[in-house]
Amino acid sequence: MLKNYLTIAIRTLWRNRLFTTINALGLSVGLACVVVLVLFAQKCLTWDSTHANLDRIYYVRTQYPGGDAGNQTVYPLLDQMLRDYPEIETGTHNQSWYYPWIEYGGKSVQEATRFVDSTYFRVFTFPFKYGDPATALMNKRSVVLSEKIAQNLFGDSNPVGKSVTVNDTLQYAVTGVLEKLPSNSSQQFEVLLPASNLLDNPGFRENADWSNTFASTFILLKPDADPARLEAKLPQLVKTHYKVHARNSTLRLAPYKNFIYTQNPSFRGLIYGSIAIALFLLFIISVNLINLNTASALPRAKEVAMRQVVGATRRLVLGQFWTESGLVVLGSLVLSVLFAVFYLIPNFNQLRSENMQLSIDFAQDYPTILTVLGIALTVAVVAGTYPALYLMGLKTTEAVKGKISADPRRGRLRQNGLIVLQFTLAVILILGTIGMREQLQYMKEANLGYDRENVLVFKTDLAYRNEKQAQSRGRAIFDRLRQNPNVVSFASTYYTPVAYQDNFNQYYPVGTENRQVHLRHMGGAVNYTETLKIPMLEGRNFSDATLADSVNKAVVINESAMRAFGWKTAVGKQLRQLNDPSVYTVIGVTKDYHYRDLAGRVEPMLQVYNGRESLSGYLLVRVRDVAKAPALVAELEREFRKIPARRALTYSYLSDDIARSYQSLDNIWRMISFVTMIAILTACAGIFGLISLVAKQRTKEIGVRKVLGASVASLTLLLSMDFLKLVLLAIAIAIPVGWWFGQDMLNYFAYHTSIQWWYIVVAGGLAVGIALMSISFQALKAALMNPARSLRSE
Repeated sequence: MLKNYLTIAIRTLWRNRLFTTINALGLSVGLACVVVLVLFAQKCLTWDSTHANLDRIYYVRTQYPGGDAGNQTVYPLLDQMLRDYPEIETGTHNQSWYYPWIEYGGKSVQEATRFVDSTYFRVFTFPFKYGDPATALMNKRSVVLSEKIAQNLFGDSNPVGKSVTVNDTLQYAVTGVLEKLPSNSSQQFEVLLPASNLLDNPGFRENADWSNTFASTFILLKPDADPARLEAKLPQLVKTHYKVHARNSTLRLAPYKNFIYTQNPSFRGLIYGSIAIALFLLFIISVNLINLNTASALPRAKEVAMRQVVGATRRLVLGQFWTESGLVVLGSLVLSVLFAVFYLIPNFNQLRSENMQLSIDFAQDYPTILTVLGIALTVAVVAGTYPALYLMGLKTTEAVKGKISADPRRGRLRQNGLIVLQFTLAVILILGTIGMREQLQYMKEANLGYDRENVLVFKTDLAYRNEKQAQSRGRAIFDRLRQNPNVVSFASTYYTPVAYQDNFNQYYPVGTENRQVHLRHMGGAVNYTETLKIPMLEGRNFSDATLADSVNKAVVINESAMRAFGWKTAVGKQLRQLNDPSVYTVIGVTKDYHYRDLAGRVEPMLQVYNGRESLSGYLLVRVRDVAKAPALVAELEREFRKIPARRALTYSYLSDDIARSYQSLDNIWRMISFVTMIAILTACAGIFGLISLVAKQRTKEIGVRKVLGASVASLTLLLSMDFLKLVLLAIAIAIPVGWWFGQDMLNYFAYHTSIQWWYIVVAGGLAVGIALMSISFQALKAALMNPARSLRSE
């Protein structure tokens, strides 16, 4: 029987190859998207699940008086907690302070480095390729490398026991090589060094007190420990050990399994969004498969009736249709996996750039594989069942003669409802795509409070072999820039408007300690405001010629900071940090400018004088004529090549950097656009199938109308109008829903555009135009049919 099923199924699919092709292509693309979305959701839902003791790992957060909270603590906290609280089994820091250069055999690398305690691998579980995790970090002069770094330095050999040179001076023994870290791990690094090395750094020792919160602290509780009872003891620790001005902080314990959600608040939205889109696509492709199968099955009414007449049971008829549907789904599943692996996943990874990368590992990703197989099986069964039941429900005495006498309205309400729902969702997605695109354009073109044009950004932190010599040559380069007629202004700075760090501190006006303001604390630069044309509200920017800027610890604040302190004027006012006896004097106030993307508001900010111009990080150069910029670039590259360094000088245009800062949002827009395209195409396939069904049901009516003089155009319009009404109804439903959805989406951004009336016109026009293209082919085909064929009864 199975052989007969397969033989008939292959013949039937070949006879209806147009529908088969549409089915297979629609299913392949839809299932490929579902594969990627399910894989992404699975990776997210199993985030950090590789750690053996995940349920017992906690991290310590600090909550500040104003309600702000962060995932950092003071550095000495961990050692004190290990001494005071027996319910803690062990703990570790995970500290980023600097990225050292590591050299072996003439090769050198500088990659993401974390400083951790010797107990790190007792808290976190990562697979080792070489070495023993229990002893890998016991020695202060040991280093654990990622598989990638080990391959770069040592090739395919086992490097454990070999020595590498760190920062040209110290010898470290390689004690371990890690397997590739899971992409769904919050801990991502290339090099691990013992945290005890940080105590050799004067700057670190100065900050590692009971006041500065910059350390990442993780603890592993004993199996029977109660985290709530432990957290209740922490206020006493703060009161006993913290400096007086920092005792208003509160320590909280948070489960590490939720770490990603505090690091990235939008993470849950990504998971739910991917699942929702996957379900939406599944719904559409299932409906379309049912509609197309039903349309293509109508000519088989006589076949099904004959089967029933000769004694075929319901199960046998269903088996035939399930076989046909299964073959289509199976072929589509193979194509979808190939499409996902070789096209969608590489493009998805490219869009996400440095974020989690997707890959299929059959050993680890079996939940995704089983889920997709289950989905495919369900789709095959549903898509085969409906048309079989529909045909078996026809009147046998007429169906055996090849007549379809069922009520044309039978099932029409359900089918029409599905078409309306499909196009409603499609129009909403079109509105969302247009709104997202316009918001991105608004953000890229908005007035940022400074002039982004004609500014070159050179990265001057090149890891110089001789720092003193490099700074000396740097000053000569600066002198030459001052003499260059094409250079309007330049600034040597640690930061650019798109590369500010999240470095905060509590400040208060001298004499009023209770008036604390949480300020973004940045290093300032001479000529920074002049080069970027940032307007000064009052006062001035820093100057190397003014000794007082260095002696008096001069600072420049922005307009938001002045408002936060409640000042009408700020120049001459003095500030102090909670953990620093130094007095800072305000010398200028800038108008607010956007030093971050427009998704967030401009926050109060303070810039402190960082000293004379140096090759500190970036060199911003404003030019008069951008056409002559290549000559300036060539000159600077030539001059910097004379300075021995590990890296070469690189540059970009500030306007391009700003555009790139919206890359992640741009990528989200591209993904939404792709899903919208899939939704539209599948909805069109569905309407294509339904109009084929309707045309077959109204074959005799069309013939009669043609005999009575109806034109091809009038018949095409007649068949099209019913479906155009459904599309217009979908647009009417989608407009208020899309408007609400669009407003809610735009409110995510602190600075946003507004929804325009033409969004609706474009979305509606696209929906109608696309629907017309889908309808016109089958409607025209039905209208052109020879009435002699459509009117004959036998």
